[in-house]
Amino acid sequence: MKRSIIVVVVLGLIVFSALYAGAQSLLDNPDYKKAQELMRQSEQAYAEGDYDKAFEYSEEAKGYIERSNVYVARRVLTYRANSWLKRALSRVNYFKSVGVDPQYAEVFTRAQEDLASAQRSFDAAEYEQCIALSQKVVNDLEGVRPAAGK
Repeated sequence: MKRSIIVVVVLGLIVFSALYAGAQSLLDNPDYKKAQELMRQSEQAYAEGDYDKAFEYSEEAKGYIERSNVYVARRVLTYRANSWLKRALSRVNYFKSVGVDPQYAEVFTRAQEDLASAQRSFDAAEYEQCIALSQKVVNDLEGVRPAAGK
């Protein structure tokens, strides 16, 4: 009885972890697929009365879910970094096309440098740094005005 409660609790944790991982494309995640297969095997072993085997499968599935969650977190961070980088690039490109009021020239130059650093951070998979630099570019350009007549 104690073993069956443990199996049910572990399976519940696995299902909860899978729901938490909703931001990912589950079809592209081999760890998630393997965890699903192990969960099916665990349920089948449990239904057949092989509680030890069901527990083993559920424990193995738990490891795959943990790896899957790491994968998901990395994918979400990459997406956020890419989104902020595109937003910063869009702001810089806008001011390149219309020009910058001369009083903001220094701010714009600094923003271009920060954007280049953000791109290097993204390319090096330093996503937190990329996000911070991209946000700085967007914030710095918030009060900048286009050149007169634009």
